[in-house]
Amino acid sequence: MQYNNDRLGAALKMYLGTDPLPMHMPGHKRNTDVISKAFKEDITEISGFDNLHSPKGLIKDMEDAAAKLWGADKAYISVGGSTAMLLAAISAVAAASPGCHALVAMNCHLAVWHALELTGTPIVPLMPVTDTALPFAGSVSAYEIENILMRNPQIKMVIVTSPTYEGVLSDCKGIASVARRYDATLITDCAHGAHLGLGDDFWGEEQEGDIVIKSLHKTLNAPTQTAVMLTYETCGISETLIRHYIDVYETSSPSYVLLKGVSSMIADINSNKDLMKEWEKGIIYAEQNLSSLKNFRFWQAPIRERSKLVILGDGIRLAEQLRSDFNIEVEAAFATHIIAMTGVGDTEESIARFVSAMLKIDELGSFEMPEIRVIPRPKPHLIDNIKTAAARGLTAEEAPLEESCGKLSGEYLFCYPPGVPLLVPGELITSETLDYINSGTARILRGHEVFEGSIRVLP
Repeated sequence: MQYNNDRLGAALKMYLGTDPLPMHMPGHKRNTDVISKAFKEDITEISGFDNLHSPKGLIKDMEDAAAKLWGADKAYISVGGSTAMLLAAISAVAAASPGCHALVAMNCHLAVWHALELTGTPIVPLMPVTDTALPFAGSVSAYEIENILMRNPQIKMVIVTSPTYEGVLSDCKGIASVARRYDATLITDCAHGAHLGLGDDFWGEEQEGDIVIKSLHKTLNAPTQTAVMLTYETCGISETLIRHYIDVYETSSPSYVLLKGVSSMIADINSNKDLMKEWEKGIIYAEQNLSSLKNFRFWQAPIRERSKLVILGDGIRLAEQLRSDFNIEVEAAFATHIIAMTGVGDTEESIARFVSAMLKIDELGSFEMPEIRVIPRPKPHLIDNIKTAAARGLTAEEAPLEESCGKLSGEYLFCYPPGVPLLVPGELITSETLDYINSGTARILRGHEVFEGSIRVLP
């Protein structure tokens, strides 16, 4: 069955047309005097509308259509974002292989580290390649992964992020092949690449993995907080186990407003083969014109995810000028670069507006290219298990960062955006660690507060 129309949306419209009396949650009762009309379709799991935790009807059809869309064996829809699915995937693999270790790329999102904390999984760090001319992490190497797996038979889980926040792609096909040779499950955090593998060759191939997780809202036309977990025939983790952990981390009251948005997105992609064409034209226009920048550098690599427009330069000042003079808000601004994120809702006209603003700012010549001095993240010395260290850290003493050298961190420090840890619980704080943290160009958070110079350390 081809999913060419928004079946959930059509069912909601038909149901609401009968003017039913809702003697059930939610409390707004679809009364537009007390809620926005946008939430008129905010229902609960009533008869005929399936159940996200045990889908057999409308939602099962939606998941089957999502699996077909990306060529997966199975798909699991999330209204808790990629975060819930990363937590569920890592917990399921850890449960399937008790006592296993995880090989984890150090540029993985905080959700990955929280999952490893909750499961108590021992961590083997995987260091991304560093380019001293670029202020962000590069790819991870299939060759390096094989060398590590060869020496560590306890590793049964490999976790990588591809594409990254900046659009860096790793050779996931090669990594998947290596992981399978050593009987390890590859979890690919593809949150920023929902569009990969769709449409024509312009966007490139799907990022491989036994389990692949995509945010549906970052580049596609689904609402914020929606995501999908895709599993492939090579996964080896039972659906029962995966659904159990999705139940653990996913809300038991899923939003049908969000689910309808996913249904509509899948139907749009299936029914409109030209949906992404205008977006593609805009990217081509940007690539042709931004390469002529004189006072900034438009980052382009032979292999990259093309939807991110990364401009190297004084990103803080540049973002301020784009905002104040052109009413353009970029995704992220750092001392060394900006990230302008595009998506399926973009057109050649909308992207040309950004390009025009960049060319005008560049023409003024009032910006100097900052010196990019990259201090790569030092390979962490994980002395204590991240789970026990995080638990101990809740009651640990605080110390000024500059006095913490030689002690163990009791908490996370991370760059936001995108949420990549600079320090994890149980990690030995060294002079190299301090240099790395102090050289950071992003906003540093501890918990949900801005880092102000002190952290919890373990005695």
